[in-house]
Amino acid sequence: MNPRRTATLMVATSIASVTLAFAQTSPQSPTSPQSDTTAPNAASSPHQRDATSTQAPEAPAANGASPSDASTPHQQRMASSKADHKQAMKDCVAKQQADHSGMSSADAKKTCKEQLKTNSGK
Repeated sequence: MNPRRTATLMVATSIASVTLAFAQTSPQSPTSPQSDTTAPNAASSPHQRDATSTQAPEAPAANGASPSDASTPHQQRMASSKADHKQAMKDCVAKQQADHSGMSSADAKKTCKEQLKTNSGK
């Protein structure tokens, strides 16, 4: 083996052993009490526990506020275009079934999807 390949193999072996050593954890026996570092209260200080245990009143919603007020303009356009598309589908299906008596709703939906796709240019 050439020296470069040997050195590369030794570096790779070293990295693998160090990674393995860091990845190992000592298992706890089921009968031993929970250590302080794994107790739920160990994750926070007493001050943090006191601060989060008090109930702060929730701020009231602004006058006339609705969930859509938090939406971006793009989200609002997409939601309205989805509603418009859904209504157009309903109207088209009703028209197809009225024009072609006996047409199933599945066939009407298929026809309408094709029509709406060609009309929207997609």
